Formats: sequence, C-alpha cells, structure tokens
Amino acid sequence: MSEATQMEYKAGLSANDVSALAQGRAVTKLSSNENPFGPSPKAVAAAQAALEGANVYPERNDAALCGALADFHGRGLTPSHFFAANSGVEVLSLIEDACLTERERAIICPPCFGAYSASLQKKRAPIDTVALQGAGYQVDVDGILSAVTPETRLVYLCNPNNPTGTWFGEETLSAILDGLPDHVTLVYDEVYFQFATEMGLPDAIRHVLDGRNIVIVHSFSKAYGLAGMRLGYGIAPPEMTARIQRLKRAFHINTAGMAAAIAALTDKEHLKKTVDNNHSERKRLASGLRDLGLETSPSQANFVMFRCPVGHDADSLTNALVQEAVMVRPAFHLPHHIRATVGTPEDNTRLIAALKTVIGG
Repeated sequence: MSEATQMEYKAGLSANDVSALAQGRAVTKLSSNENPFGPSPKAVAAAQAALEGANVYPERNDAALCGALADFHGRGLTPSHFFAANSGVEVLSLIEDACLTERERAIICPPCFGAYSASLQKKRAPIDTVALQGAGYQVDVDGILSAVTPETRLVYLCNPNNPTGTWFGEETLSAILDGLPDHVTLVYDEVYFQFATEMGLPDAIRHVLDGRNIVIVHSFSKAYGLAGMRLGYGIAPPEMTARIQRLKRAFHINTAGMAAAIAALTDKEHLKKTVDNNHSERKRLASGLRDLGLETSPSQANFVMFRCPVGHDADSLTNALVQEAVMVRPAFHLPHHIRATVGTPEDNTRLIAALKTVIGG
C-alpha cells in the first residue's frame, strides 16, 4: 500500500483538436471509448421531441428515469435503488459527497480510471493505492483489506477495468465485500459491463439487494452512445440512494437528456448491434495488434490496451498516430501502454494501417 502522490487527470483530445493536423483527412477517433454507431435513433427522436418544450423547466427530480431503470433491470429493484447524475463521473462525485468528510480516506487500485484520483483530490481526500498485480492486472484482495484504516470510507474498483480491459469474477467481489468493515463502501464501477461477452461478470445487483455497502456505477456514454448527453446512474441500497438524492439540486437532469436515456433503454436492437460489433471487432483488433508484435491485455471492454514497442512511449506513439489522423489514448498510470477503442471494422483497419506506418511491421 502507498499513499498516492498528486496525479493530474488529463482529458483526451477532441476530433476538432486533431483536425488541423489531419491535412484534410477524416479523423478516426478511437480515444474515448465512444459508441462508433452513435446513439439509438429512438434516443435521438426522444431528445428532439423534448426540445419542443425546452422553454419549460425539467422535472424537479430523476424519478422518471429511476422508474425506467427499475423496470429495465428488474430483479426486484425499485426506483429507490437508483439515482441519476450528469455522467458517471458525477455519480462518483455524489458518492464521495455522501460518504466522505474532511481527511477521510479512499483506496484506488491503479492502473485505473484517472477521474477517481482527480475527483478525490478536489475534495482533499487522502488516497491510498493498492496496485493491480502482475501481467494480468489482478485485484489484490488481501492488499486492499490490509490497507483499510479507521479513516477509510471508500474503495474503488472498475470491472472491466479502465484502462486495462481486464476483469474479475464473483469470488473476488464477494471476498472484498465480506472483508470490508461496515464503515467502508465499495464503489463498483461497471460502466463497460455490456461488453463482457466472453466471460461473465459478478452479479453485483445481488449484493445491492442484500443491502451490502456497494454502489454500482453505470453510464449511458458507452454502449448507449450518449456521451454528449452526460448521463450516468448509480444502483445502491435505498439508504445510500436517499443520502445521495438529498445532495442533489432541483432540476438536476435536463429534459432532453432524460428523454434520450429512457428511450435508449427500449432500443434492444441498437444495443445488440453495438455489442455484437464490439465482440467480433475486439478479437480482430487484438489479433491485428499482436500481428504487429504488440503485447495486448485481455479485454472484456470496448477497448484494447497494448504495450508500445521498444523506442516509443505512450505519448510519443499517440502523437505519431495523430499525424496519421488516428486518435488513441495513453493508458492511465502506464506510460508505455495505449488504450484503443474498438471501432467499426473500417476504424480498426485504419488504426492497424496507421500503426504499420508509424512503427513498421
């Protein structure tokens, strides 16, 4: 265990940032884990219809979306098990506001999503780190439990993990929940869960229904293609969601965003198209990277992480690919690894071709 030093979260470039360097070429953006097919047409239509009433304030709370989420997930979940926010990152922030007071501590497990440390640092919460272990980036259950102190309030785990794409099963999740004392809540970030098509993930909802100290984090930015709408939600025991709901201001979610999210939940065909493409193209992209001699990490997300070849670090290789009008992202906490989103077949072919140009092969 170690206490984290200051870690700056750097947002990824936008396609507009890169377009000036592309010299007239279309930019292939594989840096932000966005849906390559865009949002559901049903979501777009719902948002457009909602804009007809943009002169009227939205609903004061997120009850309508929470009700739709309860219907969607089933399992005996009720609207009181949910809360919505403006992005998954804001879900994290609300959890922190509900659980942390000054100088209370949190545990993160790098390499992990950079927003964890960024959000905690803004709230001046001391951060302890328990690194993922080995080439497979496995969760160090004993290390996490040993790192807990009387001041610890939150433990963050992402499954599948960003940026590695690796994942863990029910045994690990149960061991952590069984070992954490009552004053510690597990923040279980599962925003990529729809893409885990080859290996099953833990049944985290079962632990919510059992009243355990867990908050599941989901997002509409990835599989649902609504990143520009900035919508996320949490699933937790009602006692926790009630604490979080009290922290939120009125009119917290805008009308168009809420309408789009509710409609997106109904479009099973668009979700299937997205997941099916990811399932097949993730394998093809990983194979293409390995054919170039690049070491890849096994992934159950909508991205593949690979190690840069000798003579390159993540920043230099990312910048070289920008010159080829292809955008990827240096992996959080790993200066010699890159995270590449799984795109359409054409996107992924272009990435492989650009890498061949830059590194040879």
